[in-house]
Order: sequence, then C-alpha cells, then structure tokens
Amino acid sequence: MKKSLVGLSAIIAMLSLAACGNANNDASNAANTSSNAASNTASTENTSEGASNTAANNTASSNATEASTEPVTISFMHFKSDVTDGIQKIVDQFEAANPNIKVDVQPVKYDDYYTILKTKLAGGDILDVFTLNAGAQAKLFVDGGYVEDLTGQEFLNNFDADVLTSQASDGKNYIMPLNAGPIAVFYNKNIYNELNLEVPRTFDDMIENAKKIKAAGKTPFALGWKDGWPLGMWIGRDLPSNTALAVNQPDFFDKLETGGAKFADNPAMQTTLDHAQQIFDLGNKDQLGLGYNDVVDLFAKGDVGMMYMGTWPLADIQKKNPDLYNTGIGYFPYPFSNDESLNKLEFNPDASLALGSKSQHKEAALKFLAFMASKEGGDAWVKNTNTLSYVKGATTDIAPALNDLKPYFDNGQLYNSQAYMAKTTIDWTGQLIQHLQKMFFKKETPEQVITALDDWVSKNHK
Repeated sequence: MKKSLVGLSAIIAMLSLAACGNANNDASNAANTSSNAASNTASTENTSEGASNTAANNTASSNATEASTEPVTISFMHFKSDVTDGIQKIVDQFEAANPNIKVDVQPVKYDDYYTILKTKLAGGDILDVFTLNAGAQAKLFVDGGYVEDLTGQEFLNNFDADVLTSQASDGKNYIMPLNAGPIAVFYNKNIYNELNLEVPRTFDDMIENAKKIKAAGKTPFALGWKDGWPLGMWIGRDLPSNTALAVNQPDFFDKLETGGAKFADNPAMQTTLDHAQQIFDLGNKDQLGLGYNDVVDLFAKGDVGMMYMGTWPLADIQKKNPDLYNTGIGYFPYPFSNDESLNKLEFNPDASLALGSKSQHKEAALKFLAFMASKEGGDAWVKNTNTLSYVKGATTDIAPALNDLKPYFDNGQLYNSQAYMAKTTIDWTGQLIQHLQKMFFKKETPEQVITALDDWVSKNHK
C-alpha cells in the first residue's frame, strides 16, 4: 500500500458509514445511530467530571515528559506474539531514546492471553502496560478497575476524534488506539495466472477457483486451525457478516446477549456452517494439526492458492520468499456472500494499549504510550508489524500486495463486522470451534451444532 492511499483517519470516518452496508441495512444504520447518540449523551453527562480528569491527566502528562533520572523497568504484556520480533524492535527504539527506562516485554499467544491477563490482575500482579481489544473485552477490565483513565492525555491528540469515540467506555478513554488492518484473502498470483482464474467476487466464485486449483494438483486453501484463533477469526467474521448484512439481522448478537434470540432462529448460522465445511474440504492436509506459523510457511513456499488472514504474515513471507512477496501475492476482500454488492473490505481495530491502574511507574509507562502515539512510534509499528497505525500521519506503506485493496479504501467500500458484536460478552466462538471440529469429521450434523450452541448459551448465560 503506497502513500497515495487515503489516511487511516479518513478510513475510520468511512467506516462509520460503510459498516452499515447498503439500503438493505437500514436497521443497522438505526442501531449505529442509537449507539452514537448514547455515546454522545454519556460524554455530555461526564463533562464536569471529564474537566477535572483532564486537568489531572494533563499534569500527569506534563510529568511524563520530564526526563527521568532514576532507572526504571516497566512491564509490557501483549497478545501480538505473531510479531514478537517486530515489537521488540519498536521497544528497542523507545529504549534508545529513553535510556533510563527498560521495558520487560511479555508476549503471550492470543488464545491464552485473556485467561493469563485475568489471572495475573486478579491475583494482584502488577502490569504497567498491556494490550486490550476495544469493545467488550476492554470494558470488562475497565469495570474491574484494572485500567487507568487516559482521558485528556496530550498524546491522544495524535488520533482522530472518531477513533477515540469508537474506543471509549462510558464516554472516557481508558485505552489508546494502536493499530488496525484489513482481514482478507491472500492469493498466489502465479497459480491464478497459470489456471486463468479471476479474482472472485462471491463465495461460490471463490470455491470454484479452489476446486480448479485442487484439480491442478495444488492446495486451494492454507488452513492452520490447530491454533484456535485463526478459525475463531474466520467464523467471528463470516457469521456476523452474513447475519447483519446478508439476512439483515444487525441486532442479532444484542438480542443473543439478553436471551431474545437463538442461533436456531438465524439463517446465517446454516450459511456459516456450510461455508466452513466447504473450505475445510478444500484445505491442506492436517489443518487441525497445523498452527498459524505452519500455514504461513506453507503459503510462503508458493504451492497454495489462498490464505485468509490479516496482514501479519507479510514480514515472514518477505523473509522466506522475497520473489513471492514482491510480485507473486495478491489480496482480495473475503466474499462472505453470493451477493457481490455486500462483499466489501473487512477492516477491523486490532490492539489497543492500556495503562494498569496499579502501576508503580506511571510516569515511565505514560512516556511509553506517548512514544507509541507519536509519528515515530506509528511509523515503527507499521514497518515492524505490517499493520496500519491509528496515529495521524503514520506511513501506510506496508507491502505490494495491499495495492490491490486501494480501490476499496478510495471508494469507502469498507465495513467492520465486529461492530455488530460490540455488546456481546458471550464467547460463542470458542464453543462453535469445538462443535465445528466434530462436524468436519461427520460426528455432528449442522443441526446438532446449532442445537448444542443454543443449549450452551441457555445453560451458561441467564
């Protein structure tokens, strides 16, 4: 993606419109309007309190910019273990500019991250800085009192106001936006050209391409579903996309949260289960025995047609197969529907940063956040993690493959499926993964999967 792309702030502004889709999604527009109105009301109600917080936080920010004379070590726990080396390079850059501050970096696999984070904080362990996902996960830790209020910090001025509003809890900014990116399908241009395949615009088109790739003796899809999160990432987007946009139930997950809806009542459930089985049948061997790193290696060898993923594998692919990285990879929006008009580009927030409320080194931790919020920090993030930074003015030059997505950014053809689950605390993805694995091997029917999921929700969420 070259620098001719629109800035990330403009992209986020587009998302406020694009997330709702087309005229078929008036209900979604109404839901988002209500949500924004509620957010604005909460912000207004907290004006006086926010003013005092702002003054206090500005004082803290001023203190945080003063040169520290005493050596200090702060902890930084994050779930971006797929780019551990890249994040360490960013930390090295911060430490070089702040020689009196050392950062103890603690990468954790995403599948284990929230369990470990909850255990540490509930057990009294002190974490200075840690990553959170905006939305329900962030609110959980905010409500638990584990996160410092950052409202009014000067470094938040480096982010678009719409981004800050979208990641606020009760009208306050407890987390600092860090990065975002597309979730789409990498494809091998050499294989596509060899078989005269066109970039698919619908789900059925993608499956037909996959069948032709398989007939040619190559692997259609690189799947590493041993790690729970890649499969969870896929179903956590296919299902809400089809639910909100294809069958026009944008409030389904809100109703699920309150017991007002069941998976059996959602036609998109059958669609997602059918999609899952088709992709599984066209995947590499032993996809439930291979993890994320394994399939990145597999795709990098150049014998696989497609891989559904964010931009994270690009740095590894560049190292392992520079020719493929430079000229052999394309990137297209995942076509969740057979209605081509619905298949826009999925663009999601990824990680945000939180300051631990019990941190004993808040001045140093705030300096770390301020660095990550600077253009220098934003550029370092893009360069070393191959994802887009929310920092205003940060580079958007990631990789040649992302040039394929330029028309979607330019035309505002973007949406965020995760917005339809913003109020959901029910971990249905973990349960669905377990039952999908049984379905793949014909131990459960799709109907049994749906029934089991509804039974689990009714027993565990009153």
